[in-house]
Amino acid sequence: MGKKGDLLRAQKAQRATYTFTAAQLEEHDRQIRQAVLERKKEELRTYARSVLDQDFAERQKLLEGSATDVTATVFSMLISISCRVLVERFGWKAIWKHTSGRNRLVRFVNAVQEEAERLINDELLDIRKYAAETYEITGVRFEAGEDDD
Repeated sequence: MGKKGDLLRAQKAQRATYTFTAAQLEEHDRQIRQAVLERKKEELRTYARSVLDQDFAERQKLLEGSATDVTATVFSMLISISCRVLVERFGWKAIWKHTSGRNRLVRFVNAVQEEAERLINDELLDIRKYAAETYEITGVRFEAGEDDD
């Protein structure tokens, strides 16, 4: 064919057209979807692992320090239960809705905080004895146990 034929073949090779069957296209698409799914799963695992590690580090940080610091931290988290119940179930006003010193929730939190500080700061007071006295005064005792359900 000569020089012109070589040039035509070279140009044709650059513009090569391939024909795929429907089955080949479907298999290609399936492979791509699978690869994307695997990548997304790995990204999700990595993200979940980082969130859990961060959460664990935050929880561990809360429980670091002296016994007094840890006790105060745990107590502050536990007293939030009482405050939430008083607001949600007993209709007590939330602090930001009623800012005067007469707010029952403010008075309750202050009284509980004073009592907790008294217990934490006095080494002669025993929480077990305090709980027994509280039961005698109020008739309320919290005990850990199995659910009967």
